[in-house]
Amino acid sequence: MRAFAYRLLGRREYSLVELGNRLRLKWPEAEDVGILVGQLAEENLVSDQRYAEAYMRSRVQRHQGPLKIRAAMKGKGVPDSIIATAMQAEAGKWLDLARKWLQRQHPGQLSFKNKQKYYRRLVSRGFTHDQAMDACRD
Repeated sequence: MRAFAYRLLGRREYSLVELGNRLRLKWPEAEDVGILVGQLAEENLVSDQRYAEAYMRSRVQRHQGPLKIRAAMKGKGVPDSIIATAMQAEAGKWLDLARKWLQRQHPGQLSFKNKQKYYRRLVSRGFTHDQAMDACRD
């Protein structure tokens, strides 16, 4: 089980909960999964903090907004305090990220109909109402 966990962690970062769930899928009858995950965390081989930072970086590169990123990390079992710390690191960049995505999708001025369309797309990407409105106005 430890070797399998090493292989998983060699590919990418996992949250503690996510790694535990992955190990339980492979060994549903094993009772010591929690102990193994705890040992790996003590050895600093798995960390929610590193996972949150890596996840945040990858989602920002995909031009996803803060609401979607926060919900996804919460679904992966990352504690709220770690999510808040990771979100704080990107605090002032969300509007610029929305603008860059919109510029890539539709360079130039937007008609009213296109503003509606791209507003909905920005909100579905996880940006707040204000961020989407400001990006469409600019």
